[in-house]
Amino acid sequence: MRHPVTMKAKMALVGDSGVGKTSLIRRFVLNEFSDAYINTLGTKVSKIELVIAYGEDVEVRMDLSVFDIVGQLGFGDLVKECFFHGCQGLMAVCDVTRKQTLESLHKWISIATEIAGEMPIIILVNKKDLMGLGSLRQDEVEKVVQMYDVTYAYTSAKTGEFVEDAFNIIAGEIVERAFKHYEARRVDQSLKERLLAFLAKKGRLGVNKTDLFQMFKGVGYDELQRELEELEKEGLIQLLWRGPDDFTAMVTSLGEQAVKTWREMPSSL
Repeated sequence: MRHPVTMKAKMALVGDSGVGKTSLIRRFVLNEFSDAYINTLGTKVSKIELVIAYGEDVEVRMDLSVFDIVGQLGFGDLVKECFFHGCQGLMAVCDVTRKQTLESLHKWISIATEIAGEMPIIILVNKKDLMGLGSLRQDEVEKVVQMYDVTYAYTSAKTGEFVEDAFNIIAGEIVERAFKHYEARRVDQSLKERLLAFLAKKGRLGVNKTDLFQMFKGVGYDELQRELEELEKEGLIQLLWRGPDDFTAMVTSLGEQAVKTWREMPSSL
């Protein structure tokens, strides 16, 4: 049985006017959140729910918001910030019949990553149904793809060819990146988390000051003392003082629950 995980994600489509961004979204999104323009931003947003398998035992239920920008590269800074802020994936779209739209992707990708940072990107060479009239050569496309080291695909919003696959690919890459970040956070536990996990193993017997500081002897006294006091303020441990310089640290029920939560698979990302 797969463990269900929920997550919200934001993805953007970029590219020159007329490359088929809106048509690609309409081909893929069966249940549009809104087809109305957001006039103040020059964008429109569609929403869809996806179910993505991750590994052998995880099922991610993704609430995906797809942002489609309207207009050319000269949109204002405010629009750029609102459009790309928090973006977790990017579809860069060009038109197989217009070489300039491929060249424009450099600027589009640069603008997006400047605001949102690194993220999964897929380049879509759209209007595959018109390839016989195309001006883009395969080597020209591959040169751009290699420059950014990203996935690419030829799509047709008209016929639907590879459209669903492209959206699922980018969604899958967003999920994989989210899990990598989650696992990295677990590996790189803070001192506070390591302290609490250690005390949780000892249970209600607690640990005296000497044994605790010996266990964390690589940590400075002041830093360790500060983290213990923070844990006590949060109600995760209790310090039982046996004199001005001696105490026993003991985990609370709230602290035990916190450790249990850290160790479980996240219910959301």
